[in-house]
Amino acid sequence: MSSPRELGLKESPGEVILSTLNPDSSPHAATVGAWLKGEEVEMRLFHPSTSLSNLRRVGEGVLNLTDDVNLLVRLALKNLLPPPKLEFLPSSTVRVPRVKGMRGEEVEDELGTSLAFRITCEVRKVEAVDPHVKPLLRSEFFLLEAAVLASRILVARKRGLKVGRMMEELRRQVEGCLRLSPSSREAETARELLEAVEKRMSA
Repeated sequence: MSSPRELGLKESPGEVILSTLNPDSSPHAATVGAWLKGEEVEMRLFHPSTSLSNLRRVGEGVLNLTDDVNLLVRLALKNLLPPPKLEFLPSSTVRVPRVKGMRGEEVEDELGTSLAFRITCEVRKVEAVDPHVKPLLRSEFFLLEAAVLASRILVARKRGLKVGRMMEELRRQVEGCLRLSPSSREAETARELLEAVEKRMSA
């Protein structure tokens, strides 16, 4: 594989794991949305964030592609759910390590100047560790939507906004996940996510 498109990135946002280097040279990983713009990759990172700070300082990162929705959700909501344990391996063309077992592309960035930074990345290398990707399940889409709602609820609560309708929608998404695949990892994560959000809301 020689291009991000062959890895599965498209012009509409897809969830990937961005690995960057912390000031102490330890790896950092975060779930971000990334999409194609021509042969380059764009992302939008919010300020302040560790990923943005690391990219500004080092100028390099690795986009790790995975179809493991549980991993994406747990990494995105580390403040609510126990974070996943990731193992990192050296990259071949940039200083930033890649996540073990994932397909990836090594990138160099150009940063914008607003609170939500639009980042255009030049792809340095594309590597397919495992070209076989399982199809996404409908229960995974429910879980992803629940995760998006959970993050919005936390922001709204912090800003003093009402979250009743969003909480109702979060419960609907979790119920959909449980209905489709009640004994799956997605269902377990969805239940845990809803419980964590409800606990945070009652605190």
